[in-house]
Amino acid sequence: MKLASLQSLCLLPALTGCRFPITEARLLSSRKVQPLPERIARQPLELELAGGGRLRGWRLVHPAPKATLIYFYGNGDSLWNSGRRLYTMADTYQVDVVCLDQRGNGFSDGVMGFQAMREDSLRIFDSARREGLPTLVMGYSLGSQSAAYLAANRPVDGLALLAGASSFEEALPAFRAKVPWLIRPFTRLTFDPIFTANPQARDLVATVKAPTLIIHGEADQTLPVACGDTFNQVSPAAWKRYLRLPGVGHEDLPMVSGASLSLIQAWIQAALPQPKAS
Repeated sequence: MKLASLQSLCLLPALTGCRFPITEARLLSSRKVQPLPERIARQPLELELAGGGRLRGWRLVHPAPKATLIYFYGNGDSLWNSGRRLYTMADTYQVDVVCLDQRGNGFSDGVMGFQAMREDSLRIFDSARREGLPTLVMGYSLGSQSAAYLAANRPVDGLALLAGASSFEEALPAFRAKVPWLIRPFTRLTFDPIFTANPQARDLVATVKAPTLIIHGEADQTLPVACGDTFNQVSPAAWKRYLRLPGVGHEDLPMVSGASLSLIQAWIQAALPQPKAS
């Protein structure tokens, strides 16, 4: 239990003048979780960086994978924090999942930066690809930038953009909304040139013809659903699906349940080698 909660309990008798018993049930908190799927094996991954240091991550190995899925997580996340989700994805999607921490984050060395993320996405692809297995890329939130760059510069077999940022222009209102309204009239945000540099993610996605899946919550206050709309408009992929989720925000975007799961499974199937017509 958090200290603030315990303090609140202790204040109640003083405020009400009545006796308030503190029981085990009130003091102790618990949360059950499902065991990690035992059939998914974990292999450590390390990639040397040109300037020294290493990227570190995992390859989660399914016993009979349909594909390799490279996953890029969102801002402020890490491989460790994403671990349970990644195991569930590998088990549920029936794929190998490859994920490495960004430079300067989690287990990895170096200094984080947009250009470094883009360059590293190509290294990850070149290392993760396996003969005979399609290679898919999925980016969530900030990870959509790496995913779009990779898909535009390597022969990926599928691209998935979940709650992604299409461009700085369309993400800007969300930045402004985070400024407290009292000081908003007196505040002017300034940004590094990298934010407005071209190509933007929407420009990259416009070159990707691999099967493309876009999922975005209509209640997303971090990256507005207009970003998903733009990705859908510019994508030239012959197989393309766009799922707008009513009432869903940024942090609660489902990846292994409901309509999202059904579409992700269809996307994986679309990326597999198709049988030749007789």
